[in-house]
Amino acid sequence: MNDESLNLTKMGKHKIIEQFTPDNSKLFTIWVVEILLIYIVGTGIAVLLTFTLSLSEDISITLSDLYTLAYPWFFGFSVPLIVLGIVFVFVYIRQIKYSLTTHEIIVEKGIITKSRKVVPYRNITNFNQRRGPFDRLIGGPSFGTIGIETAGMSGSSGQKSRPEQKLVGINDTNEYTEKIRNILSKMRGQAAVTADSETAPMLNEEELLKEMLLTLKEIAKKI
Repeated sequence: MNDESLNLTKMGKHKIIEQFTPDNSKLFTIWVVEILLIYIVGTGIAVLLTFTLSLSEDISITLSDLYTLAYPWFFGFSVPLIVLGIVFVFVYIRQIKYSLTTHEIIVEKGIITKSRKVVPYRNITNFNQRRGPFDRLIGGPSFGTIGIETAGMSGSSGQKSRPEQKLVGINDTNEYTEKIRNILSKMRGQAAVTADSETAPMLNEEELLKEMLLTLKEIAKKI
C-alpha cells in the first residue's frame, strides 16, 4: 500500500486510514449454522437420555409422555429462543465496525451497550489468523478471523497467548493482515500525528538534541 493511497480523515487527534466492516451475510450464516448445530446436538443428547431412561424398569415413559414433555419445550421455549437469538445475531453483526488509524486499531460493536476497544500500534506484538471449518465451507478459503496480540496479553512462559482483539468476518485475512503490518511498519517509522500537522518523519537522536537545545536557547532569551 503506497502512501498516496492512504485516505486520511481526521478522528480527533488521529487520522483514519481505512474503515471497514465484516462480511455481514457470510458471518450471519456461519453464526446461525453454529447456533442451530448446538441446538440440534443438545436436543439429540436430551432425547437420547430420555430414551435411555424410558428403557429402565423403574421408570416407565411412553411416547405419549414424551410428546407431552417435548411439545411445550419445543414450541413454547426453544423455537422462540432460537428466533430471538437469530434476530440478535443479525442486529449485532451490523453494528460491528473496524477502523485503522495512524495510531491504533479501533473495534466498535454493541447494540444496547456500545463498546469501543482501542489497540495502539505500539502494543501490538503479533497477528494470528483463524479459519474454522464453517469459515472455509461457507466463507471460502480466505475468510476468517484476525487475532491481534499485544505485549500485555501475550501470557507468561508455558501459557498460550491470546489475542486482545479479534477482527471477525474478514473476507481476505491474508490481505488485511499484510495491510495492517504495512501500516504498522510505516507508523512506527514516523513521528506522532498532531491535530494540526501531517505525519512528520521521525527525528533521529542527534536532530532531537539539536531541537531541544534551540528550544532552551529561545526560552533563555525570553527570561
